[in-house]
Amino acid sequence: MKKFILLIYLAVTVFANNKEYELKLYEKVLGSIFEEEIINIYSDEQLKDILLKSKKFLIVDSCKKATVLIGNDFKTKCDNLPCFATSYKMFKKEENVIGAFYWRKGRPQLKLKTNVLNKFALNLPENLKKYSK
Repeated sequence: MKKFILLIYLAVTVFANNKEYELKLYEKVLGSIFEEEIINIYSDEQLKDILLKSKKFLIVDSCKKATVLIGNDFKTKCDNLPCFATSYKMFKKEENVIGAFYWRKGRPQLKLKTNVLNKFALNLPENLKKYSK
């Protein structure tokens, strides 16, 4: 019984730490790319609970108010709005995706598209250039 409780505790701790890690990564990457002090984000429901904890992001309810769209499945098309994907599939599929953060085999993966960043007149700082293609 003690082993079972310890296993559940460890699983919850690891899951919570992953969410904190994701939030810090989003703040670091998007904060470096976008020059605004507060970044307006239109997000899917899956990420809202993570992003709401940030002091750098403001979650908005429409594309018209957003600076960037973040999500796993871009069902809502926001024309001429840069997107940040949370899956490799969306990173490859969507044309307005500037980058992606996703997990592969338990490891975090970060990828950025230089040509799409240029399309939106966004500059990639030196510390992130190693993640671009």
